[in-house]
Amino acid sequence: MRATVEAVLTGRAQAFGPNGEMSATRKTRVAGPVRLTALGLDGDEHTDPNHGGEEKAVLHYGAERYDDWAGRYAGFSLGPGGFGENVSTRGMTEENVCVGDQYRVGPDILLEVAQPRQPCWKLSHNAGVREIAAAMQEHAAPGWYYRVLAPGTLAAGMPMELVERPQPDWSLARLIRGFYGTPLDTGFLEEAKALDRLGTEWRRAMEARLASSTVERWQGRLYGPL
Repeated sequence: MRATVEAVLTGRAQAFGPNGEMSATRKTRVAGPVRLTALGLDGDEHTDPNHGGEEKAVLHYGAERYDDWAGRYAGFSLGPGGFGENVSTRGMTEENVCVGDQYRVGPDILLEVAQPRQPCWKLSHNAGVREIAAAMQEHAAPGWYYRVLAPGTLAAGMPMELVERPQPDWSLARLIRGFYGTPLDTGFLEEAKALDRLGTEWRRAMEARLASSTVERWQGRLYGPL
């Protein structure tokens, strides 16, 4: 699989939510090359302790998803950067990207798919559509995070090429649909949590479900103060 980086995006913290909550969800295009380290892009901020870190260094969202949402919700007008992503491409979605995929970007950068994003209310707030975070979860379209295995300089126009696919049976869409659609399916949970390249956050959630036979609450994450 090959794609082209159509946009590189970063954001600064700003007052965002209905009660003045701070967020860096709104990203804007970077005009030129930007340095990428194990913790993300220079100039990109995070205000939520659940964001960022080595397993959430880079967020990718397929640009075609915005077309999907515009077709579903009248008045939807967001484009790349509106849902907090750092990298925008066409041709890569949760349906054809797998857990643990490694992508070479340009001459230096190597990225590894760590985990899907768990969508939250801030995405709905930015879109002006209360249910869109829940729809992303339901339709397996939330975007995904990378680890940075080899840092470098990232810029729009660079090629992305799949160089390793250790889990071809585990598309992100399959993982997302199982995690949310059949959340207490023990067979699914046991198999998925054994994926050694799956992010720690997702594996711990699966282990907690198996231990307690209960599902964590999603309402606050999906709807927050809206």
